[in-house]
Amino acid sequence: MWTPSENAKVVGILPDFRFYITSNVSIKEASEKCAKDLIDNDTFSVFTKRIKNVESPIQIIAEQILHMDEIASGTRLPAFEEEKNWAGCYKY
Repeated sequence: MWTPSENAKVVGILPDFRFYITSNVSIKEASEKCAKDLIDNDTFSVFTKRIKNVESPIQIIAEQILHMDEIASGTRLPAFEEEKNWAGCYKY
């Protein structure tokens, strides 16, 4: 389960993610670039525990970017309680 702070940071980068996609960057590449940006700019250590002992931290966050993009756009129902706040909040 992702924390509300983690999800807030992920939703906050969705405009960049969507910009890359509309600029003919693949979805995979866009999500990985945004994940790298989140890690590189994590001044408050929001993702520290999440990425501490994983093999591919960029991939883990990239998957959550894709997941939260679907929830924020309203194309997927929230799976967890803390995702409900983001449901349909940023439609295409």
